[in-house]
Amino acid sequence: MEVIITRTFLKDLRSKPKSAIPAVDELISQLAAAVSLEKSGVDYKKMEGQKSGENYYRLRLVTWRIGIEYQHPKIIVISILARG
Repeated sequence: MEVIITRTFLKDLRSKPKSAIPAVDELISQLAAAVSLEKSGVDYKKMEGQKSGENYYRLRLVTWRIGIEYQHPKIIVISILARG
């Protein structure tokens, strides 16, 4: 799949500890190598409260949540936030 990373995500990532970067890189490469989100092997969940036709998901990565928009075959990585 094609993974598109937004400037917002990069800005959020800069404010996180340096120890999170290798795990995020591994997750993004895992998404890029997958055929679809369902077969990627990542822990994902569809976000609640969406309008019809929207495909926003959150990916769980240890203590972080990564917000994405899934438009097969593209994944747009939007944000990374602390779990809480």
